[in-house]
Amino acid sequence: MDIKLTTSGDVAIENDDLVLVDGADAIAQEITIRLQFFLGEWFLDKRQGVPYFEKILGQKPRLPVIKSIFRDAILSTPGVQSVSDLSVTYDGVGRVLSVTFNAVSTEGPITYNRELIL
Repeated sequence: MDIKLTTSGDVAIENDDLVLVDGADAIAQEITIRLQFFLGEWFLDKRQGVPYFEKILGQKPRLPVIKSIFRDAILSTPGVQSVSDLSVTYDGVGRVLSVTFNAVSTEGPITYNRELIL
C-alpha cells in the first residue's frame, strides 16, 4: 500500500484525507516514478534512475535503445514479472515521452499508457 499520486505528481487528497493505492495500481504508480527518475538524481544512490541526459535527451532518439532502457527499468520494479507490447514514442520539441505496455505483476495484469513530461 502506498500514498496515491495524481497525474501531476501531487499527493491525492479526497475529503481532507490522503488516498491510498494498492495492488497492481501501486505497482503501476511505482513504474511511473521509476520512469520519471533521472540517473543520479537520488542523493542516497546515484546509480539509480533512467539515463535521460546520457542516452535520451539532447540526442537523436534511438528508439531501440530507449525501449531497452525502459524495459530494464520496468522489469526492475518490485512485483513486475514480465513486460510485453512495449511501445515508446518521443517528442523532442515538447519533451514528451509516451510509453505503452502490458505487464504481468504479482498483483495482476497492468495495462500502462502514459505520457511522461521530461
